[in-house]
Amino acid sequence: MPLILVPLLILLSVSSASAQTGPCTESAVNQGQLPVADDVFSFMPPFGKPVVGKAQARAVGAKAFGERTNITRSWAGDHRIVTNPSGDMAYEYGTMRMGYDEAGKHTDFEAVLLTVYQARNGTCQIVASTMHPLEESPKN
Repeated sequence: MPLILVPLLILLSVSSASAQTGPCTESAVNQGQLPVADDVFSFMPPFGKPVVGKAQARAVGAKAFGERTNITRSWAGDHRIVTNPSGDMAYEYGTMRMGYDEAGKHTDFEAVLLTVYQARNGTCQIVASTMHPLEESPKN
């Protein structure tokens, strides 16, 4: 199995090193504020199950996260954006340190995130996303 990963890693590194054109470039993803696709797929543990569609994702997100304030996010060192040479698809992944206040309590945690982007009608859009908190290491 590890031998299968070597050609894939080479292909991904060549793809990300190529000149990027199209709407889903590394620069576009880094700037953020990309629109969410109408048929987005999203899953986060507070949702309970995956949701499909921008309207449903907003409604479920508002219910799950609506009371949170002082929200902070920062990528860890493993953050990466990979695009294909034509710039019609990209994905972003890594570990993020997150924090928020809710009901008088402050919460900090690390989570792994994956977001998939696709060019549609000349614009890079978020088509899928997932986040999962990392469990704390056992204290010895």
